[in-house]
Amino acid sequence: MRISTSYLWTIADSYKFIFQFSKVQISRAQHNRHFTTYYVSPPAKSVAPTSVPRLRVPLLNAPTHLGHYTSRVTRPYNEDRYSVSVLTVPATSSLTPRSLKTTAPPERHVFFYAVFDGHGGSECSEFLERNLATYIENSDLNEFETLERGWKENIGGYWARWRGHLDKFRSKMSKDSDLLLRVPIAFLQADYDYTMAERPSGSTCTSVLLYSSNPTVPYWLGGPSRLLVAHVGDTRCILSDKNGVAHALTSAHHLSSPTESARLRRYAASFFTDSFGEERFGNVENTRAFGDRSMKRLGVTAEPDLTEYTLGSPTADDGFGGNEPFLVIVSDGVSNFASDQEIVDVVTSTGYRSGYARGTPQDAAREVVQYAEAVGGDDNATCIVVRLSGWGKWTSPVDRTGELREYRLREALEKGARRQ
Repeated sequence: MRISTSYLWTIADSYKFIFQFSKVQISRAQHNRHFTTYYVSPPAKSVAPTSVPRLRVPLLNAPTHLGHYTSRVTRPYNEDRYSVSVLTVPATSSLTPRSLKTTAPPERHVFFYAVFDGHGGSECSEFLERNLATYIENSDLNEFETLERGWKENIGGYWARWRGHLDKFRSKMSKDSDLLLRVPIAFLQADYDYTMAERPSGSTCTSVLLYSSNPTVPYWLGGPSRLLVAHVGDTRCILSDKNGVAHALTSAHHLSSPTESARLRRYAASFFTDSFGEERFGNVENTRAFGDRSMKRLGVTAEPDLTEYTLGSPTADDGFGGNEPFLVIVSDGVSNFASDQEIVDVVTSTGYRSGYARGTPQDAAREVVQYAEAVGGDDNATCIVVRLSGWGKWTSPVDRTGELREYRLREALEKGARRQ
């Protein structure tokens, strides 16, 4: 069991990782910056900048604000990875005409948290851990036609009829944010670069991009904030509302999904029924993933499902009532063995430890992974717990699955004893 760390690669190292496997020349703009794992508060405008103490939070070493934990469980290797970073992106749409732009600050700090579940090796999940945040920061929104053409000409198959799909993201983009186009372009560009390097492994990804409506304070200090969930595969994001009720923010991209089945049947015919009577697509379980080069022509894609929410507001139509305490991102090594409500209750009970909210998100992330392992988990398991403005404001949280968890733990212990 180990706790993974994120590595700050230089730009040259990031590209070296791509080029050492690539047989093609990647013709696009060089990245001009790299993400950071530190949050630094902006200086107060009313005081001379040199006299203002600025908050500097190392996110990977801030257990009261962020929890992260991973374990190989019973597997010989851990192919899960995760990324924690602060991105610097335009505060308005970079495609919006100057005459229509607001007076908002020219740049916005966006917190990026992601879990990657690798399969067929850890190459793809490591590539995403080290590079996906940079792709988002430096995404060229004017290059989407070039990206579409690259998929069509160099991959073909499903992608030959994919033209125009990015227009749906562009149509949803507001003048206040370009994330709804920036993120899918970044995901598809990263997937294209990795796929053209002809590596066989793949990875799913669930990520969240979170920023406060007030650019001078981080999201955890309260006030409305915006949450964008970008999801590919069967990793999972769950939000707890102020009453401790679990809300699933993602759904698995499997062939059993009507949306995925319809998407693939429109372009592909590689369906069969396995010996268990379950319908399968080629040799993969996830119909959306990074990598998996052998299945790209058939329609396996890293095009993310995108959903936006307002947090911290009791009146927002797309919110959850305000005072949301936390959200959780897990790999399927957790979600296959613990329900959404069990996961939320483990975090809540850990945070409410001793009645004084002494448990931290870091403690909670560890408890979630160890619970999944204790009740029979046999896959790599990873958990990120993101503290929101409602953390610690609970008075007497309801543990909806406490008895169920005790029963499952006893069953697992008895089963283990019978084996011995």
